[in-house]
Amino acid sequence: MSELTIVKTKPLKGDQYYPVEKTKNQIFLHHTAGTTAEGAIAWWNQTPEAVGTPYVIDRDGTIYECFDPDYYAYHMGVRGDNNHVEKHGIGIELVSAGHLYRLKGSEKLYFLPLYPKTLAKKEIPAEDRIKLPDSWRGYKHYHKYTDAQIKSVCALIEYLCKRYDIKVQDKSRQFFTYDESGEVLKGKGGIYSHTTVRKDKDDIFPQKNFLDALYKTFSKIRGDKKEPKVKEDKKEPKKTSKTTKTKKSKK
Repeated sequence: MSELTIVKTKPLKGDQYYPVEKTKNQIFLHHTAGTTAEGAIAWWNQTPEAVGTPYVIDRDGTIYECFDPDYYAYHMGVRGDNNHVEKHGIGIELVSAGHLYRLKGSEKLYFLPLYPKTLAKKEIPAEDRIKLPDSWRGYKHYHKYTDAQIKSVCALIEYLCKRYDIKVQDKSRQFFTYDESGEVLKGKGGIYSHTTVRKDKDDIFPQKNFLDALYKTFSKIRGDKKEPKVKEDKKEPKKTSKTTKTKKSKK
């Protein structure tokens, strides 16, 4: 397992999570829709709804543990699963502004913060962004995940899977596409993302070097003798058979 350092200097307030031990069989990847770990944690600490994840990975790869992952807080914003994914899923947030906007008359790309409302738009420089070959959830331009974050999240996933005996699903190459079957909300174990259970979210987005590193990690955790060569298809299926009711995100 890769070297792992976890920092516990930015905890959530005690009333922002539930100190109740739950079994864990799922991991969900997110991004913060912001540009600093400190900003994400400060946002959570001022909400009244116990919103947060046990882990936030900053742009430099620093892993912050906000509370013990045995416990839980709300991080998915879904209905119909009796809060299974909240209680039995471990959330990991990567600091990223997510999708970016090009304002009318400008070639620059911006992050438009949701919190606080008074915060001005922020330009994301070219070296920190990525243009996807295909639109993802309505956008092509994103605040890219850094190499340091990718290395850290892979090491953290490996650690958590070992600690909680979380099994990586066999068909993991489309883990970030929407689960039409509803099996994930019913408790199917494995590694997923916010987009797996929410059609209105874009975290995570399919950044190639990020996905390549994740697939390699998944294969290692499963103990695959040789990772199968699978043609990559980052587009979600057009056909839908079931719609999952959602509520407004608490992130």
